[in-house]
Amino acid sequence: MARPRSYATPTTEEIRSIDLANLRRWRMLTLGRIAQTARIPAITWCTDGIDRLGVIAQRDGVLFVRRDGEGYLEKLFIPFVFTPTKFGGQRAWFRYPGCRQSCRILYGVNSLRCRKCWGLKYQSQYEAPAFRLLERARKVRRRLGQARSSGEALPPKPPYMRWCKYRRLANLVRRLESAGIAALSGYVNGMQRKIGYRGPRR
Repeated sequence: MARPRSYATPTTEEIRSIDLANLRRWRMLTLGRIAQTARIPAITWCTDGIDRLGVIAQRDGVLFVRRDGEGYLEKLFIPFVFTPTKFGGQRAWFRYPGCRQSCRILYGVNSLRCRKCWGLKYQSQYEAPAFRLLERARKVRRRLGQARSSGEALPPKPPYMRWCKYRRLANLVRRLESAGIAALSGYVNGMQRKIGYRGPRR
């Protein structure tokens, strides 16, 4: 569901983003290495053209390098901030220099900022509550190995998953779908009353 045209606030899906988790997954945070097409897959976005962004990993942050329209190099350093994890490790986050907030995803083309500094909203914030609930249920079904829509029987427990976790996710799917269908029914009934629909003639 696209955002209404009357809403001026863009969504996170409409702007280029850099996810710290993706950089780690693509092994682009190895110290001393620059993201190049010949060595590591360069991050490529399609905006008005092809924009290649170089990533230079450092111990205390990431240095982003790109060329402007005239071919000059532009650099932006985003430091890390670390928070402790449950089992004694540390998790790294971007710390945007502007607001000093910790975030995992940066947004922008010519400049990188966090979601709050851009004033962005998530696409789900423009959706009706019923669709948000059903979408959450669909994502949980995908974790259980099923991509079908609501109303279908849940798949058997995946072999890698514990029974307690499977039961918890299965109960979550049932609660979300039950609440989503109820909300959707109320939404449809409200629309029917609004347009004066009285049901099929007998």
